[in-house]
Amino acid sequence: LEYESKRIAPYNKPGFITEDTFRLKNHHLKHLKRFLHGIDCDGNEYPQNNIRLEDLDYVKLKEYPIWRSQVSKKWNPTPPKTNHTILTELTTIRAYFEFLLDKGYIPKPPEFRKIHRESLRVNRRDYLNVREYTQTLNTLRKWSNATNITPTNSFNRKLAYQSILIMSNSLCRIGELRGLRWMDLEENDNLSKEDRKIGHLIRVRKEITKTGIPRTVQSATTKRFNTIRELCGIPKVRGSKFPHIPPEYKQQYILHTYNHPEKQLGKSNWDRMWKEIRDLCSDRYWNMKNISWYSFRHTGISFSVSRGVPLLLLSRNAGTGLKYIQDVYYHHESESKATWETLQQNRKFYDKVNHHKEDMLIDMEDVVQLVGD
Repeated sequence: LEYESKRIAPYNKPGFITEDTFRLKNHHLKHLKRFLHGIDCDGNEYPQNNIRLEDLDYVKLKEYPIWRSQVSKKWNPTPPKTNHTILTELTTIRAYFEFLLDKGYIPKPPEFRKIHRESLRVNRRDYLNVREYTQTLNTLRKWSNATNITPTNSFNRKLAYQSILIMSNSLCRIGELRGLRWMDLEENDNLSKEDRKIGHLIRVRKEITKTGIPRTVQSATTKRFNTIRELCGIPKVRGSKFPHIPPEYKQQYILHTYNHPEKQLGKSNWDRMWKEIRDLCSDRYWNMKNISWYSFRHTGISFSVSRGVPLLLLSRNAGTGLKYIQDVYYHHESESKATWETLQQNRKFYDKVNHHKEDMLIDMEDVVQLVGD
C-alpha cells in the first residue's frame, strides 16, 4: 500500500490510480488480512493465527473466494452480494501477491477457487420506471422546499433536487456533477434560438470523469442550471451566452458548500441527504429495488433506450460503452406495454393452435392473422 500510495493522481491516467481506487484496494486487503491472520470483524487479533510470508498456506489461500461468500458472524458477517464483487477483490489480491513475487518475498503466486461472474444483465443497476420516477420527484420537490429547516439544509436540499433532475437528463455520473464548475457549461451554438432555452453543452473534464477521458455532453438542463445560479445568488449577465455567469464566478463549483463556492459539497452531506431521500421514498415507491444516486443516471439512460435514441450517440453522450448499453439497459422492455402486447399475440396464436389440435387440417392464415391483430 505504501508503494501504491505513491501512484495516486487526482484523476485517471495511465500508470496511476485515484484516491478512491487506493481506498478500495486498502479495503480489499483488509479482508485478506482478516482471512489470513485471524482478525475478527471487531478488530480483535489472534496472535496464534499470525503467519509469516515464508509460511504462507497456499491450500488455505485457495479457499478465499468460498470463505468470502459465506456468512460468519465472527469473521465475515456481511459477505458480498455478488461474485462480481469478490472477483474485484481478487484482482487487488492477485496484484498484491504479484508485487510480493517480483520482490522475491514468495516463491510463487497463489491460485484461487474459480467462481463465475454474474452476467451484466444480472448486475445491472436498478432504475425507476416512469411512475416511480414521477412519484419520487413529487415527494422530493416538497422535501427540497421545506421551510422548517436551517438555511444550510435548505440550500443543500435544493442542490440535491436539481442534481437529480440534471443527472436524469444529462446522464452524467454523480461524481462528474460534483466536480463541475461554471466554466464547464457552454451554450450550444448549433441549436435554434428556441432549443437553446432547453439544451446546452457540458464539457466534462478528464479530471472529474470515471475513465479519465474528457467528453462533451448535450444536455436538456438549461433551466436546472439557471435555477442553481439563482439559488447561489450569482447575478445574470444580460445579453451573455449561457450560463450567463460573470467571469469572476466561472472557477466556482456549481454544487458547493453553503456560502463557500470554492469547496465542493462534501460527501457527508450527500450521504446524509441520501438517507433522508431513501427514508421518504424506498418503502413507498421503490419496492425491493436497490436505488442509489447513480440510479437517476441509469433511469435517464433507460428512458433514452425506450425512446429509441440511437445507441452509439447515447453511449458517447453518457460516457459508457455501446456494448454495455446493449447488454444492460433493456430492462424497460420487461415492463413495457409493447412487450405485453407481443406476449399476448403469441399467446393468442398458441391458444388457437391448441384449440384445433385434434383437427388434421387447420387454416394457417386464420391462425397467423392473430399475430398481426
